[in-house]
Amino acid sequence: MVPKLAHALIIALAGLVVVPSCNSDDGGALGDVKSLVFLQRPKRNEMGDIFQYTSYRPGGRIVELSPPTADGKLRVLCCDNIPGFEKVDISGYDLSFDATQMVFAGKLDGNQHYGLFVLTLADGKVEQLRTDPQRDYVSPIFVPGNKIMFTTTAVVEPGAPQFRDEYERGVTLQLGIINSDGTGEELGPRNLSHRVFPTLLSDGRVMITQWDHLGQMNAGHLHIIRPDMTSLREAFGKESTGITNSYLKAREISPGRVIAIGSSRDRTIQSGTLIDIRLGKPSTKDGVVSAETDAAEANASYKIYSANVPLGREPSSPTVGRYYDAFPLNAKEFPDLLVSWSDGTVESETLGAAGLSANFGIYLYDTKAQVRKPIWDDPEMWDLFARPLQSRTAPPEIPAAAANGIDNAAFMIGSINVYSSSIAKFDAGSVYGVRVMEGFSSEEGFPRNFGSTMFEGHAQLGISKVQNDNSWLAMVPPNVPIHLQAIDKFGMSLQNEPVWFSGKPGEASVCGGCHEPRDRSQIPNPGVTDAFVVGPTQMMPHTPRAARQSTTYTRDGIIGVPWDLALQPIFNDKCVSCHNGVAGPANPSYTITDPATGASATWVFDLRGGPVNLAVGDFMMDGYSASYLSLAGPDPEAIERAKVMISGNFKVYMRPTDARGSEVIRKLNPVLQFPEQNAGVRAFATSPHSASAGFTELSPNEFYRMILAADMGANFYSRENKPQ
Repeated sequence: MVPKLAHALIIALAGLVVVPSCNSDDGGALGDVKSLVFLQRPKRNEMGDIFQYTSYRPGGRIVELSPPTADGKLRVLCCDNIPGFEKVDISGYDLSFDATQMVFAGKLDGNQHYGLFVLTLADGKVEQLRTDPQRDYVSPIFVPGNKIMFTTTAVVEPGAPQFRDEYERGVTLQLGIINSDGTGEELGPRNLSHRVFPTLLSDGRVMITQWDHLGQMNAGHLHIIRPDMTSLREAFGKESTGITNSYLKAREISPGRVIAIGSSRDRTIQSGTLIDIRLGKPSTKDGVVSAETDAAEANASYKIYSANVPLGREPSSPTVGRYYDAFPLNAKEFPDLLVSWSDGTVESETLGAAGLSANFGIYLYDTKAQVRKPIWDDPEMWDLFARPLQSRTAPPEIPAAAANGIDNAAFMIGSINVYSSSIAKFDAGSVYGVRVMEGFSSEEGFPRNFGSTMFEGHAQLGISKVQNDNSWLAMVPPNVPIHLQAIDKFGMSLQNEPVWFSGKPGEASVCGGCHEPRDRSQIPNPGVTDAFVVGPTQMMPHTPRAARQSTTYTRDGIIGVPWDLALQPIFNDKCVSCHNGVAGPANPSYTITDPATGASATWVFDLRGGPVNLAVGDFMMDGYSASYLSLAGPDPEAIERAKVMISGNFKVYMRPTDARGSEVIRKLNPVLQFPEQNAGVRAFATSPHSASAGFTELSPNEFYRMILAADMGANFYSRENKPQ
């Protein structure tokens, strides 16, 4: 159905915008544009959070509008008349540099996966690229060198399942690249959560949205990566630069400057507000403002062009709505944008309850006046990703990164000076080493959660001692998510770096410091670090993932900390004679109450290993042992969802990634661990619990088990106790 101009005008007037002209924007932002191309998808309301990709409804198509006005002629470019494409859904596309081809992600049938297709515009021929039919391939873009980058559920690690995201447990998207003819597919190293929406920058690098999930960190941030999928670095969202939870669908306005959608992570139908982001300190040259100096996340800034659009997931107001995507037409201080916009609520739960769907149409947006001029809106379709049908200059092709030269089958990581940090201030001499941990999710057969703390699976790969010049170096497995902690001589974390990262085989990622200021350089003196002289610490770089688990629970042998196998024996031998679930001075209690019904139950501190089955209204404490729930506490999100109240002596005794700040660790007062274990040296000035309570002291190895359990997220499950 071809929409009527009257429908576009009704939408425009409802949003208090200017009625469009009929002649190519009167020679303005679209004056030299003969036609637009955009994607049409049947309306829907099941998009999930901003990282999901499996929403399928047949009838997607790529169209051309010429001239680019509300009364222009619409022509279907793909794929109405092609046999086998009758039920296709198209989720995204990109235009080649010479504007002769398109690559798109299409799903031909509800029982298939999304694959990659190349459309030749001159003759309408469509060719499917050879990819794994059991995996999804979406968000393709052309990159220099006759290649296509994409995101996919395919797995780079042979024999391993793909990660699943922490909430919906959807199979995560990771980066890959393939030749334009469908040969030479290469998969990139993996993040624990999704990597989505790649977009090409003018310097040849690629910007993506990465879901960073690690404890309280739960957001989508902008990152930049080379086309060979190395040298990933943060661009915007952390370092106090952010304004909302997530940033997606970025498009470059000019070097060092992008337009992106800012949004809550979920319930926003992958839409939000318009944000102009500068990736460095603004500077002025010849009267033009740029952002090419000191490009670093800490120096980034932003400007919002849609002030009334919610930054959270609350419903938007009539005439305000939300924006699905934006394409910059110029690089003015207030650029003109092609946008997809929907009026009204645009919040999935509210729309779903009313049986409605968002309705995205194409508009020309004046960011200075914040005025929309309607171009095209089909009330039965989402009109998305509009852009001029024009050629563009290809960025330079970036050569592949050099190999680390030491072990080209491993990923080399390290720091020049661990004390250089933008997120922590360390006392001189306080850092003994850097702990490196691998992350994994429920893809290995675990239950939905590894524990009540909502942390993903952790395995300690090793500890690299900081050398005399404050440097460190390690070889770790490639292609797997890792994160770091600077630790003291008691083995306790001084700073948890709240981000996962990964690298390819042979890649080197040696930073200036421990999350050092990103706009500064570290220069080793006399030119090579002590860590390079000594050589990198070997952290199982070639050990298969199934073998990366503990065979002993000593300080030097422990990898994972299975609660029931590594910690419960300590409690059984040395704790349960007092901490046995009987209310009293040794066992404080708290009460859980359902305000709606008045039902309640009391929890008493208990370090025994027996199962728990406690329910109050919609709240349940089960699936873990009494000792685990006593120390790690119940799931705080479950408490919030069930709307129960807690009164009495409620306390979390083991704080995730913070052994030093955990009451159970401070009460036990652990002994020295590094460089040698020494029971005569304690971490804190207070008397240890064994002396005041009269129980048998923990051994040095048992202290380390408790510390590692806390610092790796206070989980119950690890690879060592995976349910069979």
